[in-house]
Amino acid sequence: MGCLLFFATSAQAEPAALALLPPRIESTTQSAEQVPSRGTSVLGVAASDPQGSPLTFTWTTTEGTLAPPVHGATASEVTWTAPDCLPPDSAPVKVAVTNAHGLTSEVAFTFNVGGDLSVDYQPPFAGSQFSHMNGVTVSQNGTLRLALPPRPLNAERIAFEDNVSLSVQLVRKSADASHTLGWMYHDDLVARGYVGANDELLDTNGNGIADLHEDLYNLAPPSGPQARPYIGVTPRCPRTFVSGGFTYSSPALATNAGCQATFRRQPLTDPRPGQGQSVYAVDVVGQWEPDTNMNGYSDWGRYPRIPNLLEPALPDNDFKGLGNLVVLLTDDDENSTTYNQMGAVPDARLTPPDGIPDYDVSAYTQQGVRRPTNPDPGFSPSDRRIRLGDIPRHREIVFFLVAYYESKHTPADAGITFPCLKKAPDGRCSLFLQTPVSVFFSKSSWNLDLDTRGTSPAAEFHQGCVYRTTCDRQNPYGGGACVLPGTTRRLCGWLEEPAHAMLYRPEYGAITLPGVHFVVPASSNGAMPHLALASPASYPNRWLMGWEDLNGGGDRDFANAVFELRAEPSGVVFSASLDALPRDLDPRCFVSRVRVAKSDAFGPRCSDMSHPYTSYSISPDCQRCTDGVCLPNASPTFIPAPLGAGTSESVLDVSAVRGQSLCWQAWLGTADYLCQPEISNVDIGYELTRLP
Repeated sequence: MGCLLFFATSAQAEPAALALLPPRIESTTQSAEQVPSRGTSVLGVAASDPQGSPLTFTWTTTEGTLAPPVHGATASEVTWTAPDCLPPDSAPVKVAVTNAHGLTSEVAFTFNVGGDLSVDYQPPFAGSQFSHMNGVTVSQNGTLRLALPPRPLNAERIAFEDNVSLSVQLVRKSADASHTLGWMYHDDLVARGYVGANDELLDTNGNGIADLHEDLYNLAPPSGPQARPYIGVTPRCPRTFVSGGFTYSSPALATNAGCQATFRRQPLTDPRPGQGQSVYAVDVVGQWEPDTNMNGYSDWGRYPRIPNLLEPALPDNDFKGLGNLVVLLTDDDENSTTYNQMGAVPDARLTPPDGIPDYDVSAYTQQGVRRPTNPDPGFSPSDRRIRLGDIPRHREIVFFLVAYYESKHTPADAGITFPCLKKAPDGRCSLFLQTPVSVFFSKSSWNLDLDTRGTSPAAEFHQGCVYRTTCDRQNPYGGGACVLPGTTRRLCGWLEEPAHAMLYRPEYGAITLPGVHFVVPASSNGAMPHLALASPASYPNRWLMGWEDLNGGGDRDFANAVFELRAEPSGVVFSASLDALPRDLDPRCFVSRVRVAKSDAFGPRCSDMSHPYTSYSISPDCQRCTDGVCLPNASPTFIPAPLGAGTSESVLDVSAVRGQSLCWQAWLGTADYLCQPEISNVDIGYELTRLP
């Protein structure tokens, strides 16, 4: 609305007796007080003169532009085009009404210029409106949904095209041994000097043992040209032995609490394929006899029976650890013992198998370090899923399984062998290791033990078939085998019925394994593969890891410790800069407030463990524009929008950023791909301002 500002008298005043009066403003009109940048408002004024003299109208503006006015005898109208922005409650336009006696009255028009919080400047969703979409797609209904393409994984290279949040769930343990599951970043191993080109393990001190294996068991001598830094604080058993002309340190993880000498030369069966009847004299270091003393088979780390190198970096290992310990104990049974009491943590639970490990999972961090305060003391369903954390895109990880079990060498009868530390030029093992602490890697060529069978593939199964003990894996044409669909070939199943039943539970995604040919490839160097990694195509972002825990392969069931690896589906969309803001915006203008309204919902198949979420944020400096040329801002300032579930709205003060280009982003995620968030609408309104 216009407002009367003042009266002006003429230079030659009439005699006081005549009492001349200035024009009277009868009314004003204003088509819009809230005007977008470069928008228009039609202004009008009606006036009268107390003396009845003719009136003249003069329009002026300090900001924006005026079209030619249209005058009448007692009224005038003009169209004003706004600038890009104004300080709040500015009054840039005035009209002066003057009578024939030179007396004038003025009225000013107040505006708020630059956007409108109530207007929705975000058009309906289309792919072209987004500068980046990672894991999100525009559905046929015009909504934003998580895109869940299948992501098959190869055990030899576990890496992801996008950032992922990983977790594992124990499906089933079927073994006398106890185990610990962990992982490392591949590039950390490269940086430490363990791995060279093509993933080969390096032997930088030239003593015939790969440095990775040498440091797992601290075999390097304490001095001399083959010395390597000790992985830990103090050696528990400072003995040495000589094999093949090289001096080595006695491995504490293969020595009981008494630390007596364990190196010897003895006749052993050659574990190489086809050599089951060949016996030769060979060097062996280490031993196995039950020893429940905590110092037995220990390298004095945070966890006595986990190699220091595989622990997180801690004072206990002189900060030389590279591992993350995900599942400290795979026991999930009705007893309260670990194998020979060698588990990383005690078995503290006596319930039947239910997928929850028999230790208080929440008491430990994602790296496997005990927390100062347990957020969820005791055993609860939340202990079922154990998070690895966020894994960056393309950063490869390597899983390992530490198995605690008796050490035997019966390759001809049972396909079980001692791990081989060093090979002779003819391929025979020249130094065996006997230890109840075995380490198996997801990369088969890194494993210490030889594949006693040497077949290709190392194992094969009917994935969807339930394994029955009546089925002979080497001759599956007897009882208990299943026919592969579309063929006449019969194969034994992979997992036993309890594992199938566990996978079908809602917590695991109600997985039914497909009836497909499932193969465990042989390694490239004669080592035994120990991880079977399945990627059921109908269950995106979920993989099954089945471990074989016997050196040499044993029965090759690859089901001694089975886990579900899950990438918690998540995605993000970044909108392009909203077209409502001109590229050649007045440099004095900036976005001051933003209204964000949204409507989203979660799928019908959600449970208490699904944890779906959406989050939104706004950036007022998505681009940097100069002379009408705009370039993306490499580090825009995103301000979170506090929005509740469903339909909600929030107004944000973003004036501190002084930005001139508006965009938004939304994050979608869920712990269960059956329960997906979906965004049906986002409204964006804004205001521009400038300093007075």
